[in-house]
Amino acid sequence: MSSTNLSLKRRPHPLGWLTLLLLCGSVSTMVGCSLMVETGVMLMGRPKIPAAFEEFSKKSLGEKGVKAVVICEAPMGSDSEAAALDQELQAEVSRRFKQHDIQVIDSHKVATWIDDNGGDWGSPEELFEKFTDADFLVLVDVHEFSYLEKDSPGLYRGRSQIEVSVYENNEFDSRIFSNTIDSVYPRQYPEMADRISKHAFRKRYVDQLSTQIARLFYEHRPEETFD
Repeated sequence: MSSTNLSLKRRPHPLGWLTLLLLCGSVSTMVGCSLMVETGVMLMGRPKIPAAFEEFSKKSLGEKGVKAVVICEAPMGSDSEAAALDQELQAEVSRRFKQHDIQVIDSHKVATWIDDNGGDWGSPEELFEKFTDADFLVLVDVHEFSYLEKDSPGLYRGRSQIEVSVYENNEFDSRIFSNTIDSVYPRQYPEMADRISKHAFRKRYVDQLSTQIARLFYEHRPEETFD
């Protein structure tokens, strides 16, 4: 769930839905109107939800010539899985950006630079000095992350609190966008441990989080939800 209010890649005609609504007004029964709307959905697809970042900042990471760098910070854990979370999210969010035509600095290159600096990426200003071709910094700060149901070792349920911030090159002193994600997955019922391995569930949850973070920056369909 995101705090900001806000693929068949056929986009509906800009006047398509308006036309359907006007036609519905001329139909005498609700049944006829419903059928017409359903037909419109089949032909044109559901209208997409705008990217929260674009709605708020009036800027776009998908604009031609624009490049972003993704940095993830995760809470330190005692096991190797927790320690690898930042690099996993960094790579998966970057991959989803590329799938939606958002240009990014290679995540392996970024991870290597952070390792060479003792695990500390410094500040937005330092980062932009290193990656001079980056126009935006997308900072994913994971405050909480777990995928085991509390007090129930035989159940899996992911829970996270994540803050996503964006900085623009040459504007180091202030964020131009901030969004908090409170994630619970699955929402209805936890997953039984005898139906899926711990590793497989954790990977599924990290994939879900990566998509939820990335789609703040590109439009998506309302049915793309996470249960």
